[in-house]
Amino acid sequence: MSKYIDIHTHHNVGEGLFITNRYHAFEKASEGSLYSLGIHPWYVDSDFDNQLTQLEQYATLPNVVGIGECGLDKLTNTDWALQEDIFRRQIRLANKLHKPLIIHCVRAYDEVLQLLKQEQAAVPVIFHGFNKNVQVAQRILARGYYLSFGAALLNDQSSAIAAIQACPEDRFFLETDDADIAIGQVYEKAADVRKTGEDALILQLQKNFQAVFNI
Repeated sequence: MSKYIDIHTHHNVGEGLFITNRYHAFEKASEGSLYSLGIHPWYVDSDFDNQLTQLEQYATLPNVVGIGECGLDKLTNTDWALQEDIFRRQIRLANKLHKPLIIHCVRAYDEVLQLLKQEQAAVPVIFHGFNKNVQVAQRILARGYYLSFGAALLNDQSSAIAAIQACPEDRFFLETDDADIAIGQVYEKAADVRKTGEDALILQLQKNFQAVFNI
């Protein structure tokens, strides 16, 4: 197992093991490496039925290890009912393929949690790029879901600091998303904030990764 694990990146580069996210050109996932594929609420095509068909086709690849990022966003212009429909269909796809869901959520935690419950999400669920308060974190964790933290940890004033401190050791991941940072920086900061050694953190996140992604 690699030293560092980045469960959500858009950069295709990095040290250690990383999962590259694609929200379009799903066929590129056939090039190897590990991917997550999903229809982001910002990037819903006008021909979204074909977009979903392409997702369903390529999500079956063995190196596609997660569905998403997908979810709901109240700051995008994408029609709300369409967002909900596409999110529901991706929850069902994740259930069908037995692959974890990686969640994008902006100002819609109540609605995302409700849809996950209604669709009976039966796979691990990871809220990526988490930067909300401890109360929101606890609501997510109480459902048995996971949190993933990224560049927000490098800002000592961010809500992510208290959230990761309150998170059980077996319920979180680290990521770079689209930030111009190395995953090692995120690990270093997370270890400092949680007052643990970086080696212990590395071992724990390897365990978490194996438990959720079964790799």
